[in-house]
Amino acid sequence: MRKFLFVTVFAVLLGGCQESDVHNEQSEATKAKTEDIEVKAPKVEIIAKEHVSLNEDISIVANVYYGEELVDDAEVTFEIKDEEKKSEKIEADFIGDGQYKITYQFLENGLYNVTAHTNVKSYHTMPTKTIQVGEGGANESTNQEGSTSNHEDHADQEEHQHSSVKIMTEDLADFSVNKEAELSTMIYKGNDPLKDATVRFEIWKEGNDHHYYVDANESTTKGSYISNFIFDEVGLYHIIVHVEKAEIHDHAEVKVKVQ
Repeated sequence: MRKFLFVTVFAVLLGGCQESDVHNEQSEATKAKTEDIEVKAPKVEIIAKEHVSLNEDISIVANVYYGEELVDDAEVTFEIKDEEKKSEKIEADFIGDGQYKITYQFLENGLYNVTAHTNVKSYHTMPTKTIQVGEGGANESTNQEGSTSNHEDHADQEEHQHSSVKIMTEDLADFSVNKEAELSTMIYKGNDPLKDATVRFEIWKEGNDHHYYVDANESTTKGSYISNFIFDEVGLYHIIVHVEKAEIHDHAEVKVKVQ
């Protein structure tokens, strides 16, 4: 009887150890995958005068980088939007050394946002520069560059809406260091879930130049996209949800604390 009890207890303990080993192996695999996806960050700089005259031919140039390297095979389309949100898109010409250029003439005075929609190595980034045409208030705009899309501060928002696309981010919270976290978002076009989109999470710790890009998979719930990630340090992190489908190129950003 004692021998049988000993064998039973040993089998239970062995099974528990094996299950723990499997869990640890899965966590290590996820962490290794996270480390593997640390990549060079795409970056776009918009070069243009910040104050121009009406009917003046001006050059608008995008310098495109992948890490520190200039990119000669990017796709750049400039979107020029006035204060009434009317916009025009113009495909840029590659002129060499990572530079993409258009020549443009503003026909009305006012404040314009110039966005460089750029595809770099399968990533989409969209920095914006503000240009004052004619007389107006002091131009406080600078070229908003970086390895990600230009954006307004969405830190306190739970959704981002643009072109009728809503990106829900309220579930991107309550993360713990060195524990596998589920990243999830719901995306709508109008009132309907957006299906079959390409969704990617861009993650970086504040003050750190290293960005992680994690592709999301659509779950069984339509419009729901999820992925896994391990935060390896405590601190404040930025998470940008990038969404692409046909003409849709959108994003939403949140800031989260990892403890």
